[in-house]
Amino acid sequence: MLLLSELELALQKKKEGVFLSAYEKRIILFNTHRKTLEKKFNKKLTDIQVRYLERGVRYIGYWDIETSDFNPYQNFMICYCFTRRDIITGKKENFEYHITKQDITKAVKNNNFNFDVILLRKLSECMESCDMIEGHYSTKFDMPFFRSRCLLTKQPELIPPHGKLKYSDTWRKMKTTLKANRNTLNNLNLIVSGKSDKTFVELEYWYKVRFKDSPQWQKSINYILKHCRQDVKDSVRNGIAIESFNNIPGGLS
Repeated sequence: MLLLSELELALQKKKEGVFLSAYEKRIILFNTHRKTLEKKFNKKLTDIQVRYLERGVRYIGYWDIETSDFNPYQNFMICYCFTRRDIITGKKENFEYHITKQDITKAVKNNNFNFDVILLRKLSECMESCDMIEGHYSTKFDMPFFRSRCLLTKQPELIPPHGKLKYSDTWRKMKTTLKANRNTLNNLNLIVSGKSDKTFVELEYWYKVRFKDSPQWQKSINYILKHCRQDVKDSVRNGIAIESFNNIPGGLS
């Protein structure tokens, strides 16, 4: 005997006027959305593609920042790394920027620590190109720090207005759907892949980037960028691994 799929059973019950559960109604609605979206993009879509697209998410930006300190006042962003993923094609593009010696020189002449003025503009452009952004602990640290630095550098227009951009956080997803001793990126790496290539913070490098004439300035920048790139690489892999059993898009912030 051929077993009917959940969708076929729900459609049959609807046709017969039988009471439908909320889940059965969702299955029927999801199938309607799938047909509409497949017609629009002229291709077969996976469940996860449909889930994103029916919420208006085609481009996801996975990101991470490194900062000179946890307090945005009289401190600055050192670099960011950002990977944009196209839900339709699967294509991933990488973007990054770090403060330069020229950025530092200009800020010092103005008697401030606003080394990250240009960095903030470029990061804002990356955000503008996406429908949703996701990082690890990004709704608790990265985004609040970014907003604060935009205000402190008198660039409030760089902050996405409420409701324009969706925010997702693998830390929050991990906290609510997985079990670990601590909800760190390193532990999520271990759960997802069985290992972690995450590099750790060598504070001397974070301190030395303040001093553009330090003989180890470029070495420090290179180490910090490598650390940041790895965090984003991990966030992309982890985000894809756990997205099927988590809420999309993760809410507005």
